Amino acid sequence: MSAEAVRVGVGRLDTTERPGLVLVDCQNLFTLDPAVDEAVAACGRAAAAAREAGVPVVWLRVVFDEGEDLGPVWTAKAPALTQLRPGAELAGFDPRVGYVEGEPVVTKKRASGFVRTDLDDLLHDLDVHTLAVAGFTTAGCVRATVVDAASLDYAPVVLADAVADRSRQIHDAALVDLDARYADVVPDGAAWFGALGTSAR
Repeated sequence: MSAEAVRVGVGRLDTTERPGLVLVDCQNLFTLDPAVDEAVAACGRAAAAAREAGVPVVWLRVVFDEGEDLGPVWTAKAPALTQLRPGAELAGFDPRVGYVEGEPVVTKKRASGFVRTDLDDLLHDLDVHTLAVAGFTTAGCVRATVVDAASLDYAPVVLADAVADRSRQIHDAALVDLDARYADVVPDGAAWFGALGTSAR
């Protein structure tokens, strides 16, 4: 018996059909490190460029109500997330990312924006197929959201300049893996939206 070897990273999704932008956890807790400043600014540029192109912008955030636990994994791995309480400064959007009042905000309790949320329904209502993703962190909640987006048959696009992680090595490895398996990784988010023009929708 013979079979073609399984290979990854051999093709491109190469689509801009019905685009949308999801910004993942652009909250003060995740943007405290000056090492992510460039990605924070790039998130703001990408959001502005998406609006200019008429593309819907959706924001994800992690917030835990009082008495609500993190679940077994985050309790062990990331107990600092208990600081993300309603109204806490650390839970708010970093002002540099340019959140605009009235844009949809989806609150999540786990890494992926699709787990136990209405994100999928919202994106369908917005008629989104090509899902551009930016935010924090690359190998954490960004990656989890992108993998689930691919599983739900969206066409994910990761904006490389607008994502960051605590470790450059982890960030780089996550982008290589995402580009190979689940998404198209593009270097400049604002430029990607700019190339769509104003008739993207």
